[in-house]
Amino acid sequence: MTATAAGSPVRSWWDHDGPFAMILTGLGGGDLVIPVRLPQGPGRRPVLEHYLADPGRWHKIDLVRHRDPDAPGGWRYEANLMVLGPGYTSPAVTERRQAAALLERRGGVDVNVSNLTVVSVPVGPDGGLAASRVARTGDHDTALVEERLRQRRRQRALDRSRRAANPGQYRLSPRQQRRADRRRAAGLPPVQVTMPAGPRVANTAGIPVRAYRHDTLTGTYRQLRARAAADGAARTKAGHTRARITAAALVAVHGASLVVEDTDIRVWARRWGRGIHAFTPGMLLTALRRETTAVTAHNGHRPGLRRAGTRHTAWTQHCLCSQRVPKGLADRRHCCPGCGLAGDRDLVAALVGAHTVLADPAHPGMARVDWDAARTTLDRYGVETINVGLQGALTESTGTHHPDPHHTGGRSRRPQPTTSQHSQRQGARRTFGTSPRQPRMRPATTPVARTTPERRDAHPELSTKPGITTGLRYRP
Repeated sequence: MTATAAGSPVRSWWDHDGPFAMILTGLGGGDLVIPVRLPQGPGRRPVLEHYLADPGRWHKIDLVRHRDPDAPGGWRYEANLMVLGPGYTSPAVTERRQAAALLERRGGVDVNVSNLTVVSVPVGPDGGLAASRVARTGDHDTALVEERLRQRRRQRALDRSRRAANPGQYRLSPRQQRRADRRRAAGLPPVQVTMPAGPRVANTAGIPVRAYRHDTLTGTYRQLRARAAADGAARTKAGHTRARITAAALVAVHGASLVVEDTDIRVWARRWGRGIHAFTPGMLLTALRRETTAVTAHNGHRPGLRRAGTRHTAWTQHCLCSQRVPKGLADRRHCCPGCGLAGDRDLVAALVGAHTVLADPAHPGMARVDWDAARTTLDRYGVETINVGLQGALTESTGTHHPDPHHTGGRSRRPQPTTSQHSQRQGARRTFGTSPRQPRMRPATTPVARTTPERRDAHPELSTKPGITTGLRYRP
């Protein structure tokens, strides 16, 4: 098959029966023939036919390169064809999205640093409550600790390689300086230090005398840097894939009419540091927004993922009966003294969020909770049924997660000043055992899956498995 792309001097053809394509580009009256290997694998034939069967949609071909430490020269070259038109969607995905568009449900999404909770209720008289909880697992925490250990070792190797190749740009460490002073005092010749362990040579303002871009880099340094970049890109791509699969599973159960609180995740990142990077709630919300948008394309009058302001809703501070139940961040259990509704804080908040309405979806501040509909749901299912359903969501899901400062890195970047009596007792405990006669208590190096005492005491019946809930496993 030979064709000419519209508006472009590039001529291309591809063989329906073979794995190769040819790109012919005019250069000074001649043609440069570039053989290109097409992606191969199960299920790739429909994708290739979708993009290559219609030459009228071909726009341009770009020759790009990707850093690949396994390829000769450290770079992998690809020819990317830009096609003017929609992307490829498999028949299975199309069928799943069409089924999700027909779901008569509305749901609320409660997201925090360590888990994501979705609770939905039916719009009509048919159907029941559905709850899903996505949380990290102990196995993921162990893998995360190992991965961060590899990253630290690789970074130390990069630092050693840079220091060894540029010894004149670093000062001696205090230990190396003391040794040099002792040899000078004893009249011995100085020892040539091949790798100084001190800080970078800088001026009084702390700016390096010579920029890092002018340093001499060894082949080992370039290979380690390329490997780190390739591994980081692979982790990011795998995270996007897992988030997309998780979002598709959530929308298939709860539908595309979802409401989430309008929060700034950047504030969480400043507060929790690497703890939020381990769960990636922003990546999950982005995938959920894209999936709901794709589902609503099959049924345009359905709303997708909407954001609701927290000033007038306050999901976590209210019960389904509209009574205000104040709770702090450490209170993970909801117990309403009015109606008796009890359950996990996040699940109850998501259930309240399922009854949030927006007069204008473009303005999150106009969100309000429809308390009449919330009370109708409470009267329809009953307090006992809802309590059992919310408890079953915890049983079916992956459980809860408590940020561990020694393993998960879930601590704030800057110290939080406090003068409470509890913090003073904790400080006294830390100072105990630091005398020379008593060994210093060190954290265990083996990661242990833990939970908060409040959640463990609040959920004593985690063995029940009601059939009205759905649990999902997410391993970022």
